[in-house]
Amino acid sequence: MKKIDNTEYFHIIEISERFLENKTGEEIRILFEEGKINGKKIETEWYADKEAIDNYIELFMNERFFTIGPSEIDLNTIEMEGRILDIGGGGEGVIGQLKGSQVIAIDPSKRELEEAPRNESLNIIMDGKDLKFLDNTFDSVTAFFTLMYIPLKDRETVFKEIHRVLKKKGEFFLWDLIIPPRDGQKEAVYIIALKIRLNEDIINTGYGTRWEKDQNADYFLKLGKDVGFEVLEEKIAEDTFFIKFRKS
Repeated sequence: MKKIDNTEYFHIIEISERFLENKTGEEIRILFEEGKINGKKIETEWYADKEAIDNYIELFMNERFFTIGPSEIDLNTIEMEGRILDIGGGGEGVIGQLKGSQVIAIDPSKRELEEAPRNESLNIIMDGKDLKFLDNTFDSVTAFFTLMYIPLKDRETVFKEIHRVLKKKGEFFLWDLIIPPRDGQKEAVYIIALKIRLNEDIINTGYGTRWEKDQNADYFLKLGKDVGFEVLEEKIAEDTFFIKFRKS
């Protein structure tokens, strides 16, 4: 166990012995890499605090889940200029890892921001529905597998806020998950495993959400156009999609 800022973090072996006795250390390592346990790497080893372990037990031990992937996302082909706002930049903090000091990462969860890998981005606790920035502030905005967690009723507000804080000709980069209709499936949670290529590294992680809604690229394309974006690029894979919008 390690104690950081008065928070106790448990190693994989401790988690297996104290909390998840029916799982081996290797099985727990996979849970970290798939994002089912929200952990952090300390000196190359996985750790999690009690809250993260309890969240896993509540979400996954008591409910069935449907897992797809792994799907591969290559971020080395992405070009972003100037100041970047990353919506939902806690957790893995992928965009912060990619672009460092160019990035202001926001997330409503302090814990998610604290657990993001250390880099030169500026992390701020903030809700995407109410951005505390002036109009026309950012050259780029990103949302990397973030919209899947935002309730349907709030998504238009988030898109309008993104449009507002972007400069003219600024670009909005959106990556997200294709979620099919549940159609009576017994599983209650929908999860994707991802392999992310970032510079010379590969990040193995995963994202999961309750299977309460379906979504696809067409939904977000329409939403973007409705708030005033033009579509510059769209790529639709089997399980994921990427859209690049521009503010006219």
